[in-house]
Amino acid sequence: MKKVLAWTVSGALLLSLTVILGPHPDHGNLNGQLPTVTTNLTELEKEINQLEADNPLIKDDNEARIVWADSSHEKTPYSIVYLHGFGASQGEGAPVHTMLAKKYGCNLYLSRLVEQGIESDSAFKAMTAQNLLESAKRAVAIGKALGDSVIIMGTSTGGALGLYIAAENPEMAGLVLYSPIIAPRDESLFLLNRPWGIQLMRTMEGNDYVTEEREGLTRQYWSNLYYIEGYAALAGIVEETMTKETFQKVTCPVFLGYYYKNEEEQDNLVSVDAMRTMFEQLATPSTQKYQEAFPNAKNHVIASYIRSKDWKSVYESTDKFLEEIMHLTPVTDSVSANLPVTLHAK
Repeated sequence: MKKVLAWTVSGALLLSLTVILGPHPDHGNLNGQLPTVTTNLTELEKEINQLEADNPLIKDDNEARIVWADSSHEKTPYSIVYLHGFGASQGEGAPVHTMLAKKYGCNLYLSRLVEQGIESDSAFKAMTAQNLLESAKRAVAIGKALGDSVIIMGTSTGGALGLYIAAENPEMAGLVLYSPIIAPRDESLFLLNRPWGIQLMRTMEGNDYVTEEREGLTRQYWSNLYYIEGYAALAGIVEETMTKETFQKVTCPVFLGYYYKNEEEQDNLVSVDAMRTMFEQLATPSTQKYQEAFPNAKNHVIASYIRSKDWKSVYESTDKFLEEIMHLTPVTDSVSANLPVTLHAK
């Protein structure tokens, strides 16, 4: 009996060690230090355009690029950096980001974060939490070259990345957060950070990747294939950086917008409760932060003409935040939210 018990205990310990010491994602060195980019804006644009041109996998209108405030191509008092969400592109914030940049005379940088905006059978396979964050930091560094002060605008994962970068770089002028992923609605995402998490998801999916059925403009501006490594990178970013410690470092003006109508009709991808808690924990003075639920957006993506049912209200509220709370001065007459939208469907 003692031998049986000993073998049982030993087996349980061995199994526990196997689980605990099993493979899990290495999220690398996650820090907020921004890289250095050239301050020669002509050379900077050439470099950005060449890097994108050298990648044949980039989908139409998904490429990273500078949208200049005017023909002078000079540094502006403020620049806006748009950080898109997981598996998305600049189309996720269009036309809101472009309209606001135009109204306030801001150079605008439309990022394309690592492994995204591409047509590839291995999309997201090489993504890690570290290289995802690094690509966002480079975008913000470009924004610093383009403007004396930087406003980070981000949707979903882009919002989380922007929030962390602003926490670690207090010189950021402001944050515009659309549905930031402070926590997912389904916290099983965090299982990917645990030993054997990736292997378990592969078993459950029966494949190394996940596919999403998309067509038309959503097919153009959002990914349809996600290697599981990408989800693990996302889990790492959220669990390691979206913390109370991060939020308490943020002191700049903050706009927070999200889809919420009631407990049944709300964002189905990210936690509204977590966003609201984060908002309360920010060190930003109460007079410098503003949050709003958009009950008619009907989608996680609230600032895109492609998916949001109320992007014009999102534009109008963000516009009011920039002018009344951040005290930006319009350089043109009010840009109408009825501007025609140019479609870039293939």
